Amino acid sequence: MDSADALLSQCVLKPGFQKGYKVPVNNKSKTVVKRDKKRQEAKTKGPNWFNLPATKITDSVRHDLDLIRMRSALDTKRFYKKNETEAYPKYFQIGTVIDSPFECKSGRLTNKQRKKTMVDELLADAEFKQTTKKRYKGILMANPKLALKVRKENRKMKKLKKKRK
Repeated sequence: MDSADALLSQCVLKPGFQKGYKVPVNNKSKTVVKRDKKRQEAKTKGPNWFNLPATKITDSVRHDLDLIRMRSALDTKRFYKKNETEAYPKYFQIGTVIDSPFECKSGRLTNKQRKKTMVDELLADAEFKQTTKKRYKGILMANPKLALKVRKENRKMKKLKKKRK
């Protein structure tokens, strides 16, 4: 008897164990459970896509996506395939490009040239600014009415700036 009592004292199941454990009650209907499951599934692309999360679209992300969409206007000598839809993608990720240690140092960007977004990088690029100015001037020269309108708007802006000071 003593050996049986010793064994029972080591046992996990003790008298009154059923009071401590209760089966969870499910008050949700099948439709509510299905709706919740669909909402959870919509947050990621799924296991086939390694649960790629739905990215929140902020202003800076929107500007970068617009820049990618309009890349054919940036480099007119290259052909880019037309976008299928005008809507922003729901599932995507943004990463950073890491320079290869095998690449020569002259080909890399310096820390000063690196910016947070692609738009900032383009605005800082002197060669890009020069080519866009040339194209802008070419458009204005081709259409004299548009050039006159732009000059008037520039004058208005200068007056407004003087008033602010």
